[in-house]
Amino acid sequence: MVETELPERGMVFWPVGTGDSTTIMLGGDLVLQVDLRDMKAADEKDAVVAAVIDRLADTLPRPDWLDGETPYLAVFALTHADLDHCCGFCDLLASGILIGEIWATPRLWREISEDQTMCEDARLFQDEVERRVAATLEAIDNGEEPASGNRVRIIGYDDDRDQHSYSELPDEYFTIPGGTITMIDGNDLSQTFEAFVHAPFKGDCAGDRNETSLALQIRMHTGDGTTGRLLLLGDLAYPTIKKIFDNSEYFGNTDRVEWDLLLSPHHCSKKVMYAPGRGR
Repeated sequence: MVETELPERGMVFWPVGTGDSTTIMLGGDLVLQVDLRDMKAADEKDAVVAAVIDRLADTLPRPDWLDGETPYLAVFALTHADLDHCCGFCDLLASGILIGEIWATPRLWREISEDQTMCEDARLFQDEVERRVAATLEAIDNGEEPASGNRVRIIGYDDDRDQHSYSELPDEYFTIPGGTITMIDGNDLSQTFEAFVHAPFKGDCAGDRNETSLALQIRMHTGDGTTGRLLLLGDLAYPTIKKIFDNSEYFGNTDRVEWDLLLSPHHCSKKVMYAPGRGR
């Protein structure tokens, strides 16, 4: 397959078959990765899927403030823990790429506490998030900010929050639906970037894993007043997506469901198009 360099600013939807791997270049040294599907098939001759981790390792910034040699990924965000969205996370951690910050939803804490079945990559992702929660709490106890490589943000909330370690984090490490994120690994990008959180909703956290997907509208602003909008809805189905649009209308935020680029939810599944029992 044809390999290309990453643009200075913009988005790349990597060809990974039925799965998601989205890379968003925010300018400078800052890159946001949403989901990962890195398959062994990418190493085969005449592969039609991308070796995402290899491409990131080759093209990510190597900032001088780090050491000038280590590839730097500012943020990794996981929409939900299905294998087609986290495949290869074990390899990503082992690749030598520094992940400055991780965005996670509360769902995995619930799944682990209920001993639900998860793939190895999802379990390692949650182990890494737990490590970062502990590192962040230790930094706070020492009167410091967590260092790049230890940062974590919890997006969404669950009614069993007080049963898990992340509940001890201060409020600034949480973002709930209706909130925006403009900080990327300690960098204030409020003039050029914002991520508006649509989901997961609190009432969905105990339901089907797909319905706990992280849903974002990404906005990127330029100096001439142009704004590019990307809508990412994970594997949400019709009822939750309709709820997002209904809430946006109710709260006067219909601009938050507008897009210039849309990554098709749930890989164009019919479950996105209509509620069960309706349509064909």
